Amino acid sequence: MQADNKTTNAFFSMKRLLSLVGALYIVNGLVMWFAPHWWYETVPGIVEMGLYHKHLIRDVGIVYIVAGFGQCLIKRSPAIALYATMWPALHALYHIAIFFDRGLKLDAIAATNLLLIQIPAWASLWAAWRLRK
Repeated sequence: MQADNKTTNAFFSMKRLLSLVGALYIVNGLVMWFAPHWWYETVPGIVEMGLYHKHLIRDVGIVYIVAGFGQCLIKRSPAIALYATMWPALHALYHIAIFFDRGLKLDAIAATNLLLIQIPAWASLWAAWRLRK
């Protein structure tokens, strides 16, 4: 009985993690859609990456919204939730390459990368993978 409780608790913890990250992705995507210039000027490191491009920011915002909703669907379909973690994970890989291209600088851009891209992407992929069965 003890093992069943641990398994059940772990299952619900993974669902909560996916739903939380999914909700954060939705909020980020909505901000990117409705306030792209504010998002561009506010997130550390974005201005240094290049010129403001509203169309691109909104496109990426849409991807965040779709990924977020997919992760929140974990209760209905673990497969959809797992699939929804793929883009954030690939996005995180790209940002690892950016970290190396920048010379491994430990600054606000690196902290933003870690806290807002790496941790949510890999945590949600791990959670979705654990729930795939």
